[in-house]
Amino acid sequence: MSPEYDFIIVGGGTSGSLLASRLSRSLPHLTILLLDAGGPNDDVSLQSFAERHTTMMTPGYNWGYRTVPQPELKGREIDYSRGMGLGGSSAINFCVWTRGPRDDWEHWDRLVGGEGTWGWGEVLRRFRKTERFHPPDKELEPYVRCDDDKHGYEGYVSLRSPLPILHQILRLQQVDCVPPSEIDVGMTAKWDPTFGDFLDKTTSYCPQNYDHNSGNPLGIAVCQQTTHNGQRVTASGAYLQDPPENLHITTNATVTKVLFEDKKAIGVEVEGKKITARKEIILSAGAIDTPKLLLLSGIGPPSHLSHHRLPLIHALPSIGQKLHDRLFICIVSIQKPTASHHRTSYPTAMTPEKLMSARKQWATDQTGELASYNMPQMIGFIRSSTILAGEEFGKLGEESQRGLTGETKPTYEIISQGPHPSIPAPHLYLATAVAFHATESSTGSVTLSSSNPTDAPLINPNFLAHPFDRHLAINAVREAMELLEKPELAEDVVRVAEGPGGKGDEEILEYIRSTATSMWHPCSTVAMGKPDNPDTCVDTNFRVLGMKGLRVVDMSVAPFLPR
Repeated sequence: MSPEYDFIIVGGGTSGSLLASRLSRSLPHLTILLLDAGGPNDDVSLQSFAERHTTMMTPGYNWGYRTVPQPELKGREIDYSRGMGLGGSSAINFCVWTRGPRDDWEHWDRLVGGEGTWGWGEVLRRFRKTERFHPPDKELEPYVRCDDDKHGYEGYVSLRSPLPILHQILRLQQVDCVPPSEIDVGMTAKWDPTFGDFLDKTTSYCPQNYDHNSGNPLGIAVCQQTTHNGQRVTASGAYLQDPPENLHITTNATVTKVLFEDKKAIGVEVEGKKITARKEIILSAGAIDTPKLLLLSGIGPPSHLSHHRLPLIHALPSIGQKLHDRLFICIVSIQKPTASHHRTSYPTAMTPEKLMSARKQWATDQTGELASYNMPQMIGFIRSSTILAGEEFGKLGEESQRGLTGETKPTYEIISQGPHPSIPAPHLYLATAVAFHATESSTGSVTLSSSNPTDAPLINPNFLAHPFDRHLAINAVREAMELLEKPELAEDVVRVAEGPGGKGDEEILEYIRSTATSMWHPCSTVAMGKPDNPDTCVDTNFRVLGMKGLRVVDMSVAPFLPR
């Protein structure tokens, strides 16, 4: 590792991997160093799509953070998994590919004064540049119909809507330096009509959406996911597999602070060693570790830095503040053998011998007990007039109300066919997650627990702190329960294994407080905004206000959590 580069990127996660690839390819005469505290995460045996819900348990792949006790969740410390190593959280997430609603991007653009830079039209152009989308196969046409102008066909990654089959065939792969004619884009698959039956039953009560990534996600859709040939696809797999000569990647390298001369970032410190940048330092460590690193480097609220005896380089009071996230709960029902769609035993519920046998069977011919975990999922984005008409909504401020309204904005999300570790074989079950996120009134914070860079930060999402958030959560769960009780769906159910004890507010809230956990979608801790907004930390070009040579490029800059 050289002591000097033109650009230094800290963090090789979803944003850092893409940024390193594009920056190095667009500036071949300059040197770029990508640093990550974790490992390369390149063991393909740990990238099975069927086991995507358990990858986060792999040692070395997860920072293993937890929140501070949450008062509205019975004082529980909530798991706050964050990806560690190249690929970041794309190496441990559940592989759902969503863009968010058009109105959220227009709202983002208004909040930051982007003058169209962050509006849907420009964001769509960037999504299309990223994608290499493949139209759905004929069997899926009743459920997926995507307009050509909503997807890209020449991007770095291949993407297609999944077929409801016993082995997943969604394509999301690296295409760098590979002629399009040589890319494997399909495989023979057998149609599984039970998933179609399930969608038909669900969409008889909720509007059908043929492409939830069109800019209008409202309705029930087939979920688009990031997998290829039964394997998880990570950001590092898509962008860092064949790096150009001017891109240098160093793993297991923890950056402990950013170095400055006056107000200019000049380098970073890695395990006591100084590495300098001739042009810029770019932080892409994520919504938890980016604010932590800025605070350790002397940028943040003066009182907080003084408390930890850290020298103040630049006062930015909102560093680490405005943490947004969403919660989810699961409703789990035991299904009849004749049910239209279900799961069987969760991989972690199998004995080690049985799991090894299942892995071998899947690797051989994509069948066996792991096959059902390679089926696609139903995803639904629901707009509730009940929630938005409630007294609690009327008490919100004008900006909060505006953030919740718009013709394409959902109020909550449901996703089915998820796994659930508490239901053992031979039971067949259906797990439906209900997700809801915080208003601006319930935002939390990321702060330092000490001045020691190796200590985990204090993470406080402040879940359900505002009355409207509790109102939203209660009604979202109630509406999901009512959907699952519709006759066509209820006829498949033997019994509800996990769920609220009833439909009353207190019964539902008790279940939420006892079981809800994070969806691990943190953002807004180094928020983008207008220069005259006291909460702004970066401008629309990702530059840290008041500093030179320092940018932040990850979801910590989001002014709010897109739906």
